Amino acid sequence: MMQERESLEFDIVFIGAGPANLASALHLQRLLKRHNSLSENTIDPTIALIDKGRYAGAHLLSGAILDPKALDEFFPDYRERGFPCEAMVSKECLWYLTAKRKFPFPFIPDAFSNKGNMLVSLSRIGSWMANEAEKEGIQLFENTAAVLPFVENDRLAGILTDDKGLDRNGQKKNNFEPGLLLKTKAVVIGEGSDGSFFRKVCEHFPKSIQTNTQRYETGMKETWRIPAGRLGTGEVHQMFGYPLSSDIYGGGWLYALSSTLLSIGFITALEPASPVCDPHLNLQRFKQHPMLAKILEGGSMIESGARTITSGGADAMPSLYGPGYLVTGESAGMVNMQRHKGLHLAMKSGILAAETLFESLLHDDFSTNQLKTYSERFRNSWAYEELYAARNYRKAFDHGLYYGLVQAGLQLKFPGFSIAEGFGDRRDKTKRSTPPRIALSVADREAFAPDGSLTFCKSENLYRSGTMHEENQPCHLLLKPEDIKEICLQKCTTEFANPCQHFCPAQVYEITGDPPSTLKLNASNCLHCKTCETIDPYGIITWTPPEGGGGPGYKLS
Repeated sequence: MMQERESLEFDIVFIGAGPANLASALHLQRLLKRHNSLSENTIDPTIALIDKGRYAGAHLLSGAILDPKALDEFFPDYRERGFPCEAMVSKECLWYLTAKRKFPFPFIPDAFSNKGNMLVSLSRIGSWMANEAEKEGIQLFENTAAVLPFVENDRLAGILTDDKGLDRNGQKKNNFEPGLLLKTKAVVIGEGSDGSFFRKVCEHFPKSIQTNTQRYETGMKETWRIPAGRLGTGEVHQMFGYPLSSDIYGGGWLYALSSTLLSIGFITALEPASPVCDPHLNLQRFKQHPMLAKILEGGSMIESGARTITSGGADAMPSLYGPGYLVTGESAGMVNMQRHKGLHLAMKSGILAAETLFESLLHDDFSTNQLKTYSERFRNSWAYEELYAARNYRKAFDHGLYYGLVQAGLQLKFPGFSIAEGFGDRRDKTKRSTPPRIALSVADREAFAPDGSLTFCKSENLYRSGTMHEENQPCHLLLKPEDIKEICLQKCTTEFANPCQHFCPAQVYEITGDPPSTLKLNASNCLHCKTCETIDPYGIITWTPPEGGGGPGYKLS
């Protein structure tokens, strides 16, 4: 197998063309150009950036509000170069919703404020930054998934990319192309939430695994066109309460990218101990609130998508370095749930990784001790300071909405404050029997009937995501036959009534036949959101990259 692969060598390989790695590649190139203009000892490394999307930005999804703090640091002329800012935040509101009413907060605490921030499309930012990176001479490999680490002499020495042209039985088709072996001195892993390649790296280097278990939420988003005159450009509305019960964490947003273009979405907690959520349904019910329904009336949904969000904070971050690699952005859990932001933290991590790599190139030293300075840089940065101060915010809501609000208020006065530890952990997987919440979830689903104008079925949202896959390829969702038989169709049916049919926002999982039941996997529907793998209470689902180029095709999200 290895002999069939073409081998290419690079000094640096970036996995994932998200904001962290794009910022890192751009900053590194600028550091090198500045050095070469001032020194006779020039450095001209080869740098490659790979991404599994079919074009730059295709798999990037966020709300999104961008704090430009990091962007100002590494790309001070971004405005002059045409950076795609949709609008500056002009007004912001925080609401508590009941089923029919809304209650405004009298003021926005400084920790939640978006003053001076930008409303952006992350997919457009990714496309723009990738174009800037190519101008700087960085080779971008789109349609290319990193599937396996190449380990040599106890260090990560390269990556194996995906084979193309295999049929669903794993047999070579006429257009078969073996993956590449990309050898390198250092790999920068920035895959986003729940990265599949980083998971493989952790199997080889277990010291990279975070001490505390990472936790996740799923964000479900739609982009809308509405009649003008209902909202002003730059308006930001954050909401919590309806449609969730007070014991479930989550909330929604409405951002006016222009007077007619809106980003609307909802975040739902993922709890393996009680995996009965339905992120898609929560967003549809959220839109039925009278305030939102009135704003959206007469409009049209033009794009939709979903993705998981890391929410464990500073306490759940993995090691940022290892033998031959660095970890950036959301792969390292750099999301501040108190601010509901991570783009600026991802970019800052990329800046710090670039400075570390520049020193490695300058001294031709890629030892683990040298790469460790990345972690030290991060610990001394404003990014770590921000994450550390907010480290207890998300866990406070494990004990309910009202308790969480009280503790969140105390944390504003005393950053990092927490008394949550004394109350146990509601995510304990031994606490699995939750019949009331299962019954409520079933009742909600049975009562929901999408109208096709304000609310939509999952297949319509999937269509609006631009998702495409080669149909005749191996299934990228790995489940052992014995696990399907003994767990999916027996144990999970009894304990949770097969919630995979509901927590997946793209209808990938389907239980058919009665009796006997079978599990049908509609793998070509997959949004690459990773909800299934992160919420699976039994740990039997393994998400692997499908053939490169497959997946969603976001353009506005």
